[in-house]
Amino acid sequence: MNQPRWISNKDLFSGFGYGRAIQAIAQTLTDGFDPSLDKPRTFVNFQQGQGLVMPSEIGEFAGLKFVTVAPDNPALGQDRIQGIYSLFDARTLSPLAQCDGAALTLLRTASVTAAMLRKLKVATSPKVAVFGSGPQALAHILATREISQPSEVSIFARNQQSCAELIAGLAQQGIEACPGTPTKLAEADLIITATTARSPLFTLSEIKPDCVIAAVGSHEAAAREIGSDVVRVSQVFIEEQEASLREAGDIVLALLDQSITEESLIEVRGLFFRAEGQEQIEAKDSGVRFYKSTGMPWQDLAIFAEAFKILKQENNPSSSSW
Repeated sequence: MNQPRWISNKDLFSGFGYGRAIQAIAQTLTDGFDPSLDKPRTFVNFQQGQGLVMPSEIGEFAGLKFVTVAPDNPALGQDRIQGIYSLFDARTLSPLAQCDGAALTLLRTASVTAAMLRKLKVATSPKVAVFGSGPQALAHILATREISQPSEVSIFARNQQSCAELIAGLAQQGIEACPGTPTKLAEADLIITATTARSPLFTLSEIKPDCVIAAVGSHEAAAREIGSDVVRVSQVFIEEQEASLREAGDIVLALLDQSITEESLIEVRGLFFRAEGQEQIEAKDSGVRFYKSTGMPWQDLAIFAEAFKILKQENNPSSSSW
């Protein structure tokens, strides 16, 4: 068996980076990839948590991610999410490269969000409200900076210590942030939710009537960060219909109480690619625009395959053994 190349977290985030990852997602959709053809994510229950298996295949590459989610790990000094991503040659299924699966998830989730926000006409210099103070909150702020110039960043978090740590970490990145307040939320042009909340984080009356919302924290049909009152008035964008109906509680619960219909859901592929016989889809210029993410296998593959190609070229373009 071929010895796969290990691509470090430093290579992923510094050598490759958010900007290239955002472009990899946008280019894959622009080239016509249909997320409905992606392979389904499966779940494995363990005694102390859950495993997620995410396979995909695009062009010359295939990929397989296995990550575990152990809710009690932080109390033990271990990461809540851990795993491995493996990249294969699609023709021979020979292994080519591997990386930290949790790190790739971090890069992928934030980069996908940023690629979508660019299409949802977020303000050039938005006031940003971020719910959550974990790694995804930081990643989303950094990715958002690749597509806009935030004029203000407010952090809404229950854990005041982690909130203070995030604000300090952002300062080291040259980003000034402050704890969130009701006034900051009411003024926010862009709201990002990256929490483990199982019920809505805010109501319609608490937000601007023309803000953009990206909800990325939940992938369970019974949990949601955004309530039906907000979803009802929004132009709603989803990754893919079947995946959302399986895993996006923000969507599933709004459908159950008849706040929205399945016909009103807009798959994001249409923002990048116009299929024959269909009209080009565009986000509205005003009103609430809501993007719900659960994460799909093709996104990991699109980003890691591009990282593999670019890092191989930049590190040793003349070597066939890289």
